[in-house]
Amino acid sequence: MGRDEGAVDRRTLLAGALGTMGVVITGCSTPAGLNGQNGKPARSSTPSSAPTSAKPSPATTSARPSHPATATKPVSSHEIIKRATVPVLCYHQLRNWTSSDSQYNRLNLICPPRYFRAHLDALAEDGWTTISPTRYLRHLTTGAALPQKPIMLSFDDGSAGQAHEGLTQLAKRGMTGTFFVMTVILGKPRWMSVRDIHRLADAGMTIGSHTWDHHAVSDLSGGGWKVQLQQSRETLRKASGQSVEHFAYPYGVVSTKAYPHLKKAGYKTAFQLEAKKLDSAAPLYTLRRSIAVSTWSGAKLIQHLRKHHA
Repeated sequence: MGRDEGAVDRRTLLAGALGTMGVVITGCSTPAGLNGQNGKPARSSTPSSAPTSAKPSPATTSARPSHPATATKPVSSHEIIKRATVPVLCYHQLRNWTSSDSQYNRLNLICPPRYFRAHLDALAEDGWTTISPTRYLRHLTTGAALPQKPIMLSFDDGSAGQAHEGLTQLAKRGMTGTFFVMTVILGKPRWMSVRDIHRLADAGMTIGSHTWDHHAVSDLSGGGWKVQLQQSRETLRKASGQSVEHFAYPYGVVSTKAYPHLKKAGYKTAFQLEAKKLDSAAPLYTLRRSIAVSTWSGAKLIQHLRKHHA
């Protein structure tokens, strides 16, 4: 969500869960402002333990000369925006509430397993098909066909429940999800480990970046871009074996100054939050998502999707 609503609750939730690391998470503690996998994310040909300098083996040459590639007309921003209609739901922590959880966090950031499972069951019963961001990207840039009711399920931050409850329930229903992880949390209590990232990737889930420590991109400058965008991506690439080409903005905050840095770091898409318009100058870096309200029943979730994504 944006930092103008519930930001204090969100920072408290993250800092509290990280314990002593709350001082490190400067972006959170002191911000300035089913049906089927449908295309598993590609795993890197380089093992996760290999150094980044490792080179792929030379491609086999053909005895016959290859035909020159046919030039294709670049897709226009207008066409991308026109095609960007797939609903993308955003979840955070998957766990039961505690007495210390605020009402805001209970509604928006902490989804008890019983509600999460009801959401997934409702999606399956109503005929929605989960897709990966890579498949969504192909649709946006080439017009590639999508199933009749496509939907993306995304998970922010990297709390442990996502790798356990999330993975178990998605796999049980043959669904796929996208996990946007902030890498500072890896290996910390109640958060994902490197092994969890590997498990998610092996199960066909997509791993994306959510920066190193949840800094809003509007606050970044200088060497911060490399730490938050490039180094986080490289850490996740090594852990997952995937190329890691998708990004989610912390707090959902978009900044135009981030676009060239996202491109330089190798991201092909970036996701904001809520119903803000896509930027015609960079539609692939302003794709929309919406928070899945934890207390929605399955019927209420379907009602929301039909209303906003008919």
